[in-house]
Amino acid sequence: MLEDDRLNAVLSTLPTIALEGIAFRSVLERFANEPLSAIGSRLVGGRYNLRGEFEALYLANSEQTALQEVRVLFETSQGLVAISGPPRVIFSVEYSLNAVLDITNPEIESNLGTNFQELTGLWEPMQRQHQLAPTQRLGAAVYRLSSIQALKVPSAQAPTSYNLVVFPDRLFGNSFLRVRSH
Repeated sequence: MLEDDRLNAVLSTLPTIALEGIAFRSVLERFANEPLSAIGSRLVGGRYNLRGEFEALYLANSEQTALQEVRVLFETSQGLVAISGPPRVIFSVEYSLNAVLDITNPEIESNLGTNFQELTGLWEPMQRQHQLAPTQRLGAAVYRLSSIQALKVPSAQAPTSYNLVVFPDRLFGNSFLRVRSH
């Protein structure tokens, strides 16, 4: 990842894209009444956001990826294996976003001076040691721009999938997130 000054300069020049579609979110059953709340990310931090700094809502491009991201479903050589844990609920989230930085785009990844390994590597040990992971530095720099609503990033748990990291307080214009009812 580029150093902070260079990262900030490059981010302000990168193009964003508009995206719309359906994404998925897995939440613990006890939080099912607020499926679009991102307060947990502010309280504990996440791959692309700092604990206590700002909220980021993490969405996956498939139900399977959503479960893999919360580590209750793992891909093995024998297929998918489920790990038991507290009950979870998966929500379909319809979204329309006007300004998404697509880090799955190899050109943008290269411009940021990063790579797949850095974007999907371990971040939690760094946070426990009160250090910023490269992805957290990236998320904070993007958030400070105020003009980018979300990041499209590779999934750390499902290499052929992606996640959306949405900054809920940055939604503007006709952008929205809403839980789909079936």
